[in-house]
Amino acid sequence: MGGFSRTWKPARRASGVRASDAAGAVRMPETNKGLPATDMEANRITAPRQGWLRTVAGRLCALGRLRGVACDPSMSAGPQAPLVPASHSAAEPDYADAVSLSFESTAAAVDFLAHVDANLHFLYVSDTSLRFAGYHREFLLGATLTDIVAPEHHERLEALFARAAHSGAAEKETVDLVKALTYPLPVELRVQPALYGETPGFAVAGFDVSGWQGTEAALTHALHHDPLTGLPNQTALAPALQRAQADADHYGVPVALLLLDLDDYQRVNRALGYDAGDELLRETARRLTHLALQGETIARVGSDEFAILITPQLHAGADDVRAAAEALGRRLLTSILQPYSFRNQPVHLSASIGIAFHPDQRHGAGSADAESGNPTSADSTPLIRRADQALQQAKAIGGNTLTLHVPDDDPTDAMRLKLESDLYDGVRNGEFSLHFQPITSSASRGVVGVEALIRWQHPLHGLVPPSTFIPLAESVGLINYLGNWVLKAACMQLSQWDEQGIELQYIAVNVSPQQFRNPRFRESVEEAIELTGIDPRRLVFEITESLLMHDPQHAKTLLEELTSLGIRFAVDDFGTGYSSLAYLQRFPLSKLKIDRSFVENLITSRNDQAIVNAVVGLARTLDLELVAEGVETEAQRELLTNMGCEHIQGWLVCKALPSEELQQRFVSGALHLHEVQ
Repeated sequence: MGGFSRTWKPARRASGVRASDAAGAVRMPETNKGLPATDMEANRITAPRQGWLRTVAGRLCALGRLRGVACDPSMSAGPQAPLVPASHSAAEPDYADAVSLSFESTAAAVDFLAHVDANLHFLYVSDTSLRFAGYHREFLLGATLTDIVAPEHHERLEALFARAAHSGAAEKETVDLVKALTYPLPVELRVQPALYGETPGFAVAGFDVSGWQGTEAALTHALHHDPLTGLPNQTALAPALQRAQADADHYGVPVALLLLDLDDYQRVNRALGYDAGDELLRETARRLTHLALQGETIARVGSDEFAILITPQLHAGADDVRAAAEALGRRLLTSILQPYSFRNQPVHLSASIGIAFHPDQRHGAGSADAESGNPTSADSTPLIRRADQALQQAKAIGGNTLTLHVPDDDPTDAMRLKLESDLYDGVRNGEFSLHFQPITSSASRGVVGVEALIRWQHPLHGLVPPSTFIPLAESVGLINYLGNWVLKAACMQLSQWDEQGIELQYIAVNVSPQQFRNPRFRESVEEAIELTGIDPRRLVFEITESLLMHDPQHAKTLLEELTSLGIRFAVDDFGTGYSSLAYLQRFPLSKLKIDRSFVENLITSRNDQAIVNAVVGLARTLDLELVAEGVETEAQRELLTNMGCEHIQGWLVCKALPSEELQQRFVSGALHLHEVQ
């Protein structure tokens, strides 16, 4: 400290002692030399533990009623400020002989200053303490500190004094002090063994921490919550995941994690501004919270990404947890599809969801620790990574859908990098080819068309499943190249079959979401038609429900442009994208393909029969052709025929074959064309 101060406030800031509390009996001879002219009686206190307020060490001394503080520039004993007391107050007894409370970091004003004996009876209470607590001196001097502490904190208070007695040093604890005629107030008590005259006891200093606790609570809340939506954030999610995984390991019940990402959310920011984007995120948070019926933890973990944690439920099996996660995911997707509104303008969004479980078939109980290398604490990172892998797969197939993480499709980073490199090599080396699966009349079994399916013949691994390399091609930017190649190769094959006398009604080609959104897609389609000379009315593009719902206006415009050329569109895997059926009549569609999941148990499942019947009725109402995928038995074919499904596709008729083998099937009579009535 440099210079001089004639007020108490700087000293209070430095030491935390109010003027009325700095009362004591130690008086040093007056030494006015070097002090500024003042009408105050000036005394200098020099004893290190009796007269100094140490601003760095935080030594708190209660020595006398002061009217001011001055600093002697000649003093060089460290960061010390000498007290300058005025006349002693006769109204308040001396607080022992040079009793000092060596409490560390005493940076705030003392609100309660007292001395108690070994049984916590008050021996001394400062005037400030009386004003703070609201009691009369006579009452407190006949009471104990325990009497003014909330009963639920009595054990805490007893433990505090026991620690101080054992250590012989200052100890601290926060308790609720019961103020007279008012509410309990959190006070941090700092106690240290000390004599009051010749009576052993404890010096007690109390600090009102209600403001600190409020600030701490606010900071803690801000640290663990997203300021925009009010939801827990990733910081809060991590320990919740760890606890849930530990419970899952203990009780043997899986925990499910859903990651939800809004599809193409940035277009809202670009089109309507960030205020619109923020409002849509807040509304999304409200919708998700409304659907959390079983106390699921919902957190915002990214710009437009949310996590939903389904904690273990006792007596629930793995199938129950899986079903609950899928059901919740479907409800979430449906909720997001409901139109949003910003300044009376409707906004349409969709979402993608990835779901992972702990433990799963590959990552068993405790495996998270093994992956992280930490044997003592559950690591939530592997579960998040698996859910994110499933999410990326959902987005890769067009969004507006959910995907469950499959342990067998969980390559390591090294394997993935190698596969990416092999994918580029495969494109350069011509390792890709087309197989064709017939689509037949369910009644006559005559072939009406074929679906072109891409295959990758890896030189070492053989046929690589499309479920593996197609998402990979999308992630590395090769899907547009492969999609255009498939389109041209399929058109060329249809033209070649025409020359061989195998005149199919149409050939179906799958179109990926990235390919569909490519600005050059229409141009590439026109190039393929011009190159091969096929009639565009014999070309069918198979697209998913989620592709339509991702950006309905763009989808409607492009479909209308391509149908004007004669191209037809089929909705693939119908019933799995959770789109609103009301949207179907908006698009120029020609066909619906019933997903194989509804055909697999068609003979035994009344639910699947009801769904297929409903789809048949819908197709009739909208005047759409219907194809059932995955037909493998004669019983399935017969039932589908009786229900009114016109066409079937599956191993019952023929698996997907190279063009040469399929041609041989026609030549041998194993397959025949459907005769149009």
